Parts: sequence; C-alpha cells; structure tokens
Amino acid sequence: MSELPRGRVVFRKQVSDGNYGTESAEVSFEYDLPDDATSSDMVLAGWLINMRRLVHEELARSPAWRVRDAVTPSELPAESTGTLPDSDDPEDLPY
Repeated sequence: MSELPRGRVVFRKQVSDGNYGTESAEVSFEYDLPDDATSSDMVLAGWLINMRRLVHEELARSPAWRVRDAVTPSELPAESTGTLPDSDDPEDLPY
C-alpha cells in the first residue's frame, strides 16, 4: 500500500521590536495533495495567502509599536504625475 503524497505549507515572519529583540509568528499546515499537479499548486498558493494573512494579523496585535508598524500596510502616496507639489514645504518635494 502506497502513502498519499503530502503537502506542507509554512509561513513565518520575524520582526525586530526595536529593543534588540524580535517577535515572530509561524503557521504550518500539512495535508494530502490532490492527484492533479495544477490543483496542488492552487491549493498551496491559497493556503500560503491565508497563512500570510494570519501571521500578519497576529503580529499586528503586538504590544510593540515597531512590530505592529512593520506588518501594517502603509498608505501609499498618490501616483506621481511628474509635477511638483503645490506646497512650499521642503518635506513635500519628491526625491
């Protein structure tokens, strides 16, 4: 009797807390692989997406603000139009 092929997905993230320490979170999952290679790839990709979300959500609850900041999506600036900003503040100038 042959064993079913098994898949294992792991997502781990380690973030500095800014005080010479780190916090990390890891999710690991094992399961039987489908017979179809395309289905296997889709299952792996789906689990990886979910695991990344779970790890980031857990680290976002950290008491250390630097850890929370590292895993919280930042707001991206509006797409650059190639023109200078209307502000006289040097902090607003493009790089």
